Amino acid sequence: MSRYDIADWDATVDTIKNAQRIAIACHVNPDGDALGSLLGTSLALRSLGKTTYPTWGSEPVVPPPSLMFMPGADSLVPSPAIPDDIDLVVALDCGAAHRLGTVEKLALASDPLINIDHHPGNDEFGTLNVVVDFASSTAEIVAFLLKDVGVELDHDIATCLYTGVVTDTGRFQYGNSSPETLRLAADLLSYGVQAPQIALEVFESAPFTYLKLLGRVLERASLLEEQRFVYSWITRKDLKETGVGADETDLLIDAVRATRDADVAAIFKEQKDGNYRVSLRSKSGPDSPPVSVGEIARAYGGGGHELAAGYTAPDVESAVKGILKHLVDRPES
Repeated sequence: MSRYDIADWDATVDTIKNAQRIAIACHVNPDGDALGSLLGTSLALRSLGKTTYPTWGSEPVVPPPSLMFMPGADSLVPSPAIPDDIDLVVALDCGAAHRLGTVEKLALASDPLINIDHHPGNDEFGTLNVVVDFASSTAEIVAFLLKDVGVELDHDIATCLYTGVVTDTGRFQYGNSSPETLRLAADLLSYGVQAPQIALEVFESAPFTYLKLLGRVLERASLLEEQRFVYSWITRKDLKETGVGADETDLLIDAVRATRDADVAAIFKEQKDGNYRVSLRSKSGPDSPPVSVGEIARAYGGGGHELAAGYTAPDVESAVKGILKHLVDRPES
């Protein structure tokens, strides 16, 4: 039986072993799991003598400040630099092909195309699909896949994979932190991974201006007590006036969701095109099971997990109304 009982697992292992020139892409605007999986895979395959082109389909191909420390970050290439004569494309942490951005066309034209992901509802767009929706992170899947490919982990590879695991489990506080996940984390730490330094860089290294932005977000936060829903928003003007980069706002949702008076939290972030990126989080309430924000996001063309998901909306008001439609019929415990 293949690992995770995934039908394409063994074929994926063999395909990676036989490929020499490999394009590896994660989703646009990568988070810790996407980037950790991307760089960990690239470094690992290079250790086997393969040529890799790690990238994603949005500009610039530069990690956010909190992830700049990751080994291999200097090896990233813009997607137009990927040559035509590659043997394989590997897509990481993408619930759907469109999450590849400008790499989507290249990926879908590739045969083979390997799709490695852990998001529920993945549309299995690859010719080979390794989708494990109960895994803590894509980095967790990648770690076991690399082992079967024959990679010997080292400090740099383990650092990337650990970063992916620790970020997507919320420092191991989310329900996706299984015993296998914790055993993997312990194994990765044995390669000299500096867990305290990673935690400092990822979770505690925001610029001072971030505190000013956070103040605005908390000041305008709204609580709908009956629906146990809390939300706030930021605009492009907020970013300009505080000097905070859009790629430094990922942790704002954690501050909003911290209240005990709400089970579902949302942050709405204005984008350059005027639309709003919606980040949703859910947790168990005192009298009801957790709301599936993944289901809400998928209803509006987005995706994610049951307790953490996102999508794009035209404005805050319509997005709030849409979310509330899904909260009024909450199941009883």
